[in-house]
Amino acid sequence: MRGYVRKIGAVFGAVFLLASAPTLAQSLPTTENGFYMLRTNADDLSQYRSVDTLCIGENHDDLMAFENTSDGTLDFFKPRDGEKLAPTRLKLSEPNAGAGELRYRLVEPESDKAVFELLFVNPDALGDPATMPMATLSSILVPELNFTNLDCMMDRQILYAGIDQNHRVTVMAGPEGGLFFVLSSIKEPSVAMNLTGGFWSSGKRGEIIFTFIEGSAVTSIKAASHSRIEYPAWRTATSAGRQYSASPKGFFVADMAKLGSPSNRLPHGLVIHFERLEICNHLADETSGNPDRDKQVANSWQKAGCDQAKIQHANYVRQFADNKAVSAILATHGAWLPGSQ
Repeated sequence: MRGYVRKIGAVFGAVFLLASAPTLAQSLPTTENGFYMLRTNADDLSQYRSVDTLCIGENHDDLMAFENTSDGTLDFFKPRDGEKLAPTRLKLSEPNAGAGELRYRLVEPESDKAVFELLFVNPDALGDPATMPMATLSSILVPELNFTNLDCMMDRQILYAGIDQNHRVTVMAGPEGGLFFVLSSIKEPSVAMNLTGGFWSSGKRGEIIFTFIEGSAVTSIKAASHSRIEYPAWRTATSAGRQYSASPKGFFVADMAKLGSPSNRLPHGLVIHFERLEICNHLADETSGNPDRDKQVANSWQKAGCDQAKIQHANYVRQFADNKAVSAILATHGAWLPGSQ
């Protein structure tokens, strides 16, 4: 296959593990309790496509994704910086079942060389499969010189896992439905952040937002099972403005309609209101007396729904008066609103 090694990417080096032609399998295991999404274009940080499973490396900044096709084949994806996403078609062997695991070999069609071996944990070994959010891909054997095994992020408590160029974000379910947030980086350990006491919400189009409040800071993680997720998907904002923003190359998100706890669910309109407060607070200081610039600001103000935010704010203040964390955010992030002082 011409260009095959280049498509796989330099990280994998030379493919040298030989295999005889395998018996073809129908498909890789996937999940009915969540969604795997992969960014399709390095130039558009809001455009995604669904895949059947992906591997976010636990100890490497690697991301690989797999999509079942038909006739015992699948498409392999390895995002490359600055390039559009392109699939590589591979053959899939029947699984080799071991104690509590399933092992699949992925084979280059023309040469019958084995490119990867994928190890899945048997879901029954982890408890009730109906409550397991992720597919159980635990590691990938890569036949190259520098490393031979890529461990994948996989845990029955993971409700969200995503990776961008240098950072990874995880949202975990704790006891009694509590939510925990972890931001980490292999290359930049100083960015590490851990938050507890999170909330989740869901919108009409299947959008899911996780929200964590710490003092005057709001951290949100936006996900969806459809192709468009407005940039930035990850953000942290204080009353002074946005402190951090990014969007993942790929992510997993659980189906929160199935697995979310009602005890920490917030109205979707409220978490969108948090976002509007951040945007509108910035725009409120942008008028300059320059007609062209002020017209741009006015258009952005209207697009963000800032007039609507003014109307809704007092209602949210009354509705969440007994919620100390939410009330504090409404007070500090809405300080720019008329009558708030």
